Amino acid sequence: MRALARAFASLAVLGALAVFPTVVGAQSDDRAPTTISGESPSTISGVVRNGTADGSPPIGLWVTLTYQIASGEIVEHDTLTQPDGAFTFTDLPPQGRPGYEVRATYLDVEYASRALGEPLMGPLELTVYEITTDFGVLSLVDDTLAVTGADGQHRQFAVLEAVKLRNTSDRTFRADTLADGPMSMVRFSLPDGAADLDVQASLPGGHVLQVDRGFALTVPVPPGDHDILYVYRVPYDGAIKQYTPNFPMGAESYRVMVVKGVAESSGPGMRAADDIAIGGAAYQVLEAGPLAPGMRAAVRLAELPQPTLLQRAESAVRSDGFRRGVFPGAVGLVLVVLVGAILLRRRASAARDAARRLADAEALDMAHGDIIKAIAELDERFEVGLVESEDYQAQRAELVELARKTR
Repeated sequence: MRALARAFASLAVLGALAVFPTVVGAQSDDRAPTTISGESPSTISGVVRNGTADGSPPIGLWVTLTYQIASGEIVEHDTLTQPDGAFTFTDLPPQGRPGYEVRATYLDVEYASRALGEPLMGPLELTVYEITTDFGVLSLVDDTLAVTGADGQHRQFAVLEAVKLRNTSDRTFRADTLADGPMSMVRFSLPDGAADLDVQASLPGGHVLQVDRGFALTVPVPPGDHDILYVYRVPYDGAIKQYTPNFPMGAESYRVMVVKGVAESSGPGMRAADDIAIGGAAYQVLEAGPLAPGMRAAVRLAELPQPTLLQRAESAVRSDGFRRGVFPGAVGLVLVVLVGAILLRRRASAARDAARRLADAEALDMAHGDIIKAIAELDERFEVGLVESEDYQAQRAELVELARKTR
């Protein structure tokens, strides 16, 4: 989704996410890569440590070093750890662009240490962990839901949600879906009808799975803090949308931000916070928390924008039983209803007094003039390519017939 790219520009202002680490890669343009001063050593040593208390040093573990050389080529070098976890890379070509990555897989979980913009120097360090399936080691530090805009014509609003997830233990959490089922996975709520979901996370690997009223991640979660960003669209029927997100891990803080002028937010248990400005847009902010595991919050969005009369008319014309195309305007729709009512009343009661006949005649004269204007409007829309030829001919014929009946 295009909104996802725009979202990253606002992360620093939101204060909800750190910069996501990215693998060192070649430039996408034709400029020569920036080189570092001096030459990197041809031999570099390091160590893989086990960050779990009483965990044994990983023996015979493959370690991979990735970086860019002066020609712009990305190179990878592999070596094995010794009994104490130490490793050494030899015969390394000089580094070109600053930045490198060291990674290894332990107990089927990949770990990586990235140094973006840094010269390749030793000693290198990488920490791995033992595994736990205890869901209780996970907690939600912060969840920020931002309503960034609303489309009244299609009755849907756009949401950017930023989550900071924490593993408080010294082991990597990995869901055991065979024993505990999908409820053991890292899960997040979504409003009813949410669509166009796009997820980005600082955690490597894994998949996004659709679950009841939300989605789940199959990715392992190492100790420490991790950032997850996702965007989606939410449909609504009337001017109000209510949402009761569930927090299986609890949450220290839950925040709802809505662009002012898009909607008004409220909810029981939600506290008003200071408004903030991001990118020239003012946001109303509500907060809740701390929330216990399994607890729900309550969010109510009111005064959501609605489609205009013209947009509703166009939607009706495009629906089943109507020809595709653009209706010649809201005034045309009103005139069709008005003229139809007058003609029906004329046929139903032939005997009326002079005053009623005069009133009808005046109304028809006004309708006739407005229908002529609607025909002119339709002609202009056709000339600029807003109406297809077949639809134009059919709609014009209908309006011309109405004009004849109202003479």
